[in-house]
Amino acid sequence: MAPLFNIVPKRALGIHVGPAQIRLVEMERGREPSVTNLLWDETPPEAYVGNRLENPSALASALIRMLQSNRIKTRFALAAVDHADVLSRNITVPNMPIKELRKAIVFESEASLPSGTGDNVLDYAILRTFVDKDDNTEKVEALILSTPKAPLGLLVEALLEAGLRPVALDLTPVAALRAERRSRSIYERGGEFILITINDRCTDLTIVFDHEVRIIRSIPIGSIGFVDALGQKHLFDAGLADEPGRGRARARPDEESLGIEQRSEEDLEFGAFGEDPFSAEMTVSDTALAHDSIEEMDELARLNPLMTELVDETLNTIRYGQSYGKERTEINFAVLDGYFPYGDKFVRSMSDKLGIPVVKGDPFSGLKLAETGIREDLVRYFAPDFSCAVGLALRGIHQFG
Repeated sequence: MAPLFNIVPKRALGIHVGPAQIRLVEMERGREPSVTNLLWDETPPEAYVGNRLENPSALASALIRMLQSNRIKTRFALAAVDHADVLSRNITVPNMPIKELRKAIVFESEASLPSGTGDNVLDYAILRTFVDKDDNTEKVEALILSTPKAPLGLLVEALLEAGLRPVALDLTPVAALRAERRSRSIYERGGEFILITINDRCTDLTIVFDHEVRIIRSIPIGSIGFVDALGQKHLFDAGLADEPGRGRARARPDEESLGIEQRSEEDLEFGAFGEDPFSAEMTVSDTALAHDSIEEMDELARLNPLMTELVDETLNTIRYGQSYGKERTEINFAVLDGYFPYGDKFVRSMSDKLGIPVVKGDPFSGLKLAETGIREDLVRYFAPDFSCAVGLALRGIHQFG
């Protein structure tokens, strides 16, 4: 969405807030962008009523504690809105000078999307310029957006109350894609893929064509559903970092007794499981060979319904994306971002069920990691959960710098 202020900061904060987690990334502009702080914490339960922010003061207090405990003085902040809160539509208009183009897109937005009586915010993003082969004319494809004003106002209010200066609001999947564009593995595979961004309360599914957004869908499956099904909480503990007062990942007690340093990256979170821990076809005897306890088998079984729904909706989105418009789009792989349990096991299971390669998100690719007080292996392991915050911070130091 459009900048709220015309600012040129040297450092910027990307803040991704949901009902379960607050993720914050501080980034400094330079020849090689540098991540100077990386924080996460649980969202105060009193801040949200269900999935909606209702108490901005509670959120502001949490942000103040995070900033003060880590001596962060940067005040330029960018935040995100999940696509579940936004009504969007793709439109195509003839290319024309920028002033006329803006008027044409705004007119189409007002005609196509609800604006209410000042209760909604209308905005747009130009996706691409292309030549229509039918009439050989140059056209512009734009994403037009409408979202209620009240939730945006409460989020901005929380940022201001925390002493921050919000410079822009962005869409979660767009910010995540901005971070993932830097990933070498994505460029090596090509520019047509689906980005799966698992937020706290929803998952944004984004078809990317030629490295640009084409279609965004949002489904009501989020990380809260996964951890609730497992009877767990999002992972936070003060025991895995070098300094006190920073948000960190929490290991389960059995992992703490083994020692994180002795575990491989894919086993950091919940230990080693079978080849496909989410497979509905596994028999009890087969499962018993791969798992240590009945409790672990029960945990895996509880995830099957959510995994099935997530895979079905992802496949539906891929099929729609391949038939959208006149240009044939082949989705060859997926990128998985956000918070998800079982780490690489989850990624491999998604790949098996979708029938295409699934790549774990790498939003820190090409970024310098300054001393954050958190072990680098843990930063890399939980990297997908910071894709949105990284993308927001990148926009801060690049667009406004």
